[in-house]
Amino acid sequence: MEQEILSKDMIPQPELWRCVIEMDESRLDVALFPPVETERLIHRTILLNPDAPSLDKAVQEAVYANPLLLSDFARIDVLITTTDFSIVPAETAQYADAAQILTAAFIDTEGKTAEMCAPSPNCSIAFAIDSSLAGFIRRTFFNVRIAHSLAPLIAYPAEETAIFAAVERGKVLITAFDTGNLLFANIFSCACAEDATYFISAVSKNLPVENLPVVLAGNSEEADLTEEYLTKYICAPKRSTLPHTLARFGKDTTTLTQPLTAFLSCGL
Repeated sequence: MEQEILSKDMIPQPELWRCVIEMDESRLDVALFPPVETERLIHRTILLNPDAPSLDKAVQEAVYANPLLLSDFARIDVLITTTDFSIVPAETAQYADAAQILTAAFIDTEGKTAEMCAPSPNCSIAFAIDSSLAGFIRRTFFNVRIAHSLAPLIAYPAEETAIFAAVERGKVLITAFDTGNLLFANIFSCACAEDATYFISAVSKNLPVENLPVVLAGNSEEADLTEEYLTKYICAPKRSTLPHTLARFGKDTTTLTQPLTAFLSCGL
């Protein structure tokens, strides 16, 4: 199916809108958030060219093919999905930079730029991104901020004690909280729903708090199958619901990935 192009004429005044892009190795998920409720949020998934010589080139090709992304939005944020990261207490980030933290975590940063984001007062995330890609992002997007895709999921600790699993295409993002305290946060590559079920189960069995309920997010077929498998082998998960603050912005809100949903609802 041919992808719909994000053309310049889709938004008359982009300088009033916010743009958030979640980026991984296979796609860009773009959320364009309007300034008023009378407008509708726009969400598009842009598949990257698998034959591009590098991720940097694939992202460039996708951005230039969608001219609206080159507009000067009121604010633009890029969420990077990478397993090259380390979550540390906020105090650690005061005394060590991102490169030092990643080196201590045995993460190879050769050819990469070390970045840091602070999603909450209690913790920071150090992560690595390909240097050429980081350069392209900063050259291309106006006043851009770069963060890790887990950042919005841990920005505001959940009051309930539970495991939160977002099953997206090709990956599952898992966090766990105990009365507001972060117990776990990681990203796993998944080829199928069975993989997602395995990772959620493994996390559940290795947390310091036993038998945590599972809250499942995701709009894909893999998410529905994961719910079925979890019900058979662990417990019936609760499906997450769209925050009412977003629901009023139209039908595209129902297709957002969980990092984008969390980002736009928590106001990072």
